[in-house]
Amino acid sequence: MAVAVKDTPEAASRQVNRLAIGSLAGTVYILASIALAFYAIPQLWAMTLSRVIAGGQESVVDEALLLLVILAAIAGLAVLGRRLLGANPPHGIRAGIFVGIFAVLVMGLVTRAIGGLLESAFGSESALGAGLTLAVGVVLIGALASAYFRPRFDGTLVRIEDQGWFTMAAYKKNQGQRVRRGTLLAVLILAGCGIYTLLAHDTLRTGSANWEVSLPFTGGKTLLLLPNVQFAVPALVCAAALWFAYRIVNFPTFADFLIATEAELNKVSWTTRKRLVQDTIVVLTTVFLFTLFLFIVDVVWFKVLSSPWIQVLQTPQSTREKQANPDEW
Repeated sequence: MAVAVKDTPEAASRQVNRLAIGSLAGTVYILASIALAFYAIPQLWAMTLSRVIAGGQESVVDEALLLLVILAAIAGLAVLGRRLLGANPPHGIRAGIFVGIFAVLVMGLVTRAIGGLLESAFGSESALGAGLTLAVGVVLIGALASAYFRPRFDGTLVRIEDQGWFTMAAYKKNQGQRVRRGTLLAVLILAGCGIYTLLAHDTLRTGSANWEVSLPFTGGKTLLLLPNVQFAVPALVCAAALWFAYRIVNFPTFADFLIATEAELNKVSWTTRKRLVQDTIVVLTTVFLFTLFLFIVDVVWFKVLSSPWIQVLQTPQSTREKQANPDEW
């Protein structure tokens, strides 16, 4: 006999912990992968192979090989991360990883800002200021980790992931295709205009070539956030626009609206070409006749109301005559 077993609080807690631990581990893995691909590999390349290939000088071949190595590393790390994620990852883990990366970025900027204030107050070589800055960072990281284990946080992550921003799956892909494609094309055209404006007006060339932030209590060292801004920003905007355009037309609420819009358009009875030409002629003729009628009425009434016997409308001529002969008025 089949017996329904209700999940116990311990089982629900284990599911929450699995989602929280997986999200935190995924966040650490993504950040470590970024550090390896964009910081460690270029540093090791510059110290070893770059000297052999280019003799320590800038070379197109050297940069091209480095780019291929970085792309290969990113592909390998992506495949490894997908395998570590498993065939049946906890629902909401992708949203958890995204929230974790965004939160770490924000907390890093907050810690850096507080560290800058402490550095200006205590000096760049103050051990107390460095310790307080480190303590602030540790507290923020601890607060983030504890937030993942709160009872309702897993539900928030699930709701975020259910919106479909972190999956390639299409929502009702066989419905409303024409309207959805048109919407996708409009979003891409808008993004393309923005990218063209950035490039045409040299907006990204006015500042520094790289986006860097100074690290407090490190003797002026900086952390590279984005290299080659004039090329990296348009590429990132393009990638973000492609992803946003694809996902917005598959966002359940908006996709249902587009599907309903196309369904209503399919109910429209479109007129024939001959009838369209006839109706257009009728409309233009009517507009012309009304315009002619209003013009004639306007001229006639203007003449009548501005005549010397009525003088309701004051024209420049009548005003001059009134000023020249005030006694007659």
